[in-house]
Amino acid sequence: MLEGFFADYPVALWAGLGVTFLIVEILLPMGFFLSFAAAGFLTAAGAHFGMLPDGLLAKFIVFAAIAVVLIVPMRALLRRYADRTPDINQY
Repeated sequence: MLEGFFADYPVALWAGLGVTFLIVEILLPMGFFLSFAAAGFLTAAGAHFGMLPDGLLAKFIVFAAIAVVLIVPMRALLRRYADRTPDINQY
């Protein structure tokens, strides 16, 4: 039953995966899962607008490629803004 739903609505699968990774990132704030959440949302958008090939494997390959490409820029962006908090122990 669930396989049929995700086969009929692949956007729900990828958006749900993006939300899941976003929740994991909120619970474990290390900046790694944020790229996977963004990849899930971008894959859902691509599936919604018909820009991705048919088939779950092809969409998974696109998801994995986007996630791997986004890891480095996301980490650099998070590192850039994470260092802006002032240290209260410095005078």
